[in-house]
Amino acid sequence: MDLMTGYNFNLEEDRNKAWEKIKKDKPKLLIGSPECRMFSALQILSKWNEKKQRDLQEAQRYLTFMCEIYDYQIGQGRLFLHEHPVGASSWREAVVQKMMKGQSVETTVADQCMFGLKTWGSPRAQLVLAKKPTRFMTNSRSIGNELRRKCDGSHSHQPLVDGRAKDAARYPPAPCRAICRGISKEKMQRQFGIRAVME
Repeated sequence: MDLMTGYNFNLEEDRNKAWEKIKKDKPKLLIGSPECRMFSALQILSKWNEKKQRDLQEAQRYLTFMCEIYDYQIGQGRLFLHEHPVGASSWREAVVQKMMKGQSVETTVADQCMFGLKTWGSPRAQLVLAKKPTRFMTNSRSIGNELRRKCDGSHSHQPLVDGRAKDAARYPPAPCRAICRGISKEKMQRQFGIRAVME
């Protein structure tokens, strides 16, 4: 549910539409990946103005909405997964800090180069691995474990500058497969009560 599929979470009508869909469909896993532009460290490099302030307030409203949905998922005994770059200021927002302190919530970090994330290098036709350290917040230990990957130092990285960050916002296949493996393990653990034994 995003702008491309007809949802604008800055509109109350669209937020209500999303709530209706979530309550009707009861997704086992809800993945949130809000735009991180206004939470990027690059924002401090340009002059702050009224438009940027409005954009930040919209981003904060969106983030608050996402956390409300995550909290609902937990209350329904279902799963959520939230993703933002490690350096994003969104991790310091009060609403996210509160979510992170939840009893069943944990965070993990993935260097996406280990999942095969590539961007164009120099020359442009050459693809180079991009590290893009990413933090995930979830109430599924299995999904968190599947996504926990740190760079092994066996390769060089291309910084995500000069317009590369936009293209790198799309997940490569490997982290998608990792999430699917995590869901599968979570379902198996819940089905057979393995988690209770492990704990």
